[in-house]
Amino acid sequence: MHRSRARCLPAATALGALVVLAASTPAGASSTRFGHVGAPDGVLRPDCHRYRYHYVVKPRSDDWILETWLSDPREKPRGSGDFAAGSDPKRGRASFGICRTSVVPGRFTIKARLRWYTPGPLPISPTVEHTRWLTPAHFRLRRP
Repeated sequence: MHRSRARCLPAATALGALVVLAASTPAGASSTRFGHVGAPDGVLRPDCHRYRYHYVVKPRSDDWILETWLSDPREKPRGSGDFAAGSDPKRGRASFGICRTSVVPGRFTIKARLRWYTPGPLPISPTVEHTRWLTPAHFRLRRP
């Protein structure tokens, strides 16, 4: 069957607009729309202790992974965590181990990246990975 260019042009224009709209939110931009992480301020206790934080994810599928990273006031990495569909809930609590002898009191930062996977547009297409960085969370640990 022959298609005229006049009939294909609106469909191509609509598809192009969708691609532009999808690309307008860069994967590197942070967002709270897809979830968040957070931790309360606290006291940096002597020795090594666990400090709790929470997470909430809102992926667009049931196949997802959340990765978290903790950095200290000097921006040195101090811990990480990962959560996945099937073994972890979409809302939960976790903790980082922090030793007072290796950090200084101050503002700590939790960064988080959410990835989820959806089927490709065709049955033979590969899975599509979507990535969003959540807005970083900050908390303070002060001297006793």
